[in-house]
Amino acid sequence: MKARPSIEQCLGRSPAMQKVHDTLLRVADTNVDVLILGETGTGKELIARSVHELSRRANGSFVPVDCGAIPENLLESELFGYERGAFTGADRQRQGLLEAASGGTFFLDEIGDLPAVLQAKLLRVLQERRLRRVGGNVEVDIDVRVVAATARDLDRMVQAQQFREDLFYRINVVRIDLPPLRERGDDLGLLAESFSERFSREMERPVPAFSTEAWALLRRHHWPGNVRELQNVIRRAITLSDRDIIGAEDLPVALLASVDRTGGEQPRGFFELRKEFTARFEREYFTSLLKRHRGHVQAAANEANLPRGTMYRLLKQHRIDPADYRHV
Repeated sequence: MKARPSIEQCLGRSPAMQKVHDTLLRVADTNVDVLILGETGTGKELIARSVHELSRRANGSFVPVDCGAIPENLLESELFGYERGAFTGADRQRQGLLEAASGGTFFLDEIGDLPAVLQAKLLRVLQERRLRRVGGNVEVDIDVRVVAATARDLDRMVQAQQFREDLFYRINVVRIDLPPLRERGDDLGLLAESFSERFSREMERPVPAFSTEAWALLRRHHWPGNVRELQNVIRRAITLSDRDIIGAEDLPVALLASVDRTGGEQPRGFFELRKEFTARFEREYFTSLLKRHRGHVQAAANEANLPRGTMYRLLKQHRIDPADYRHV
């Protein structure tokens, strides 16, 4: 079995994720099918890959398919393959994704979007580990482990007869419920630092710190897009920031506006937010200029391409005293 730390790094250390972690380690080296449930962006495919990489099938293929991304009229042939002449354009035999995953792991993402007719066919394959290609008469044996995932409420879908109950029980041998990021406590900081280090390394930049204000905003955000949203926010901040610290002005405006709503305050409009962000930018920009030029206003004004009088006026407006930076 592979080393435990590699998986811990991916999952985090909160109690909720430790439960996921423990279940993963217990189930990975077995051959049972696994169902992963969680909101969009919680890392369901990452968990599925971890199941594969920690299993005895790790040397085999990990074959993912998004049931909601393939048109319904093509999904059957994608999953099961087809024989030559099965339909117009089928000029050769083609192996399906389930067959391609034989000896490895087949990841059915968004299984809640699987059409009803294919739910029945998939159930038969899972029960018998045999399939018949579209247009074929011969059944093909497959040796595949299935990991399924969805952001939808399968329990409710079964009750509403929108998902086959027998298929649900077949894939729900071991169930892993992924918590949303907002319920993962200090994992937010661990993930933010990890993403910051990774993206800084990719962009060949120094790893920035987070300002107190930026960190407070990240903590207050509801994170409807979960880990994927956090990943995108950190990548954007590092891309746009030209300093060694990520400040509130480096965060998306949409995130800042949502924090106001989440915090119970009245949402503020565009012009009010723009005024606040502009003032914050000016304060931090002029402060960095004065630090760099040791309080020399003319030199700072020259770099900013501003008249000296304008520079003094703006410094006074923001209550910044150049003398505070002459000995920095």
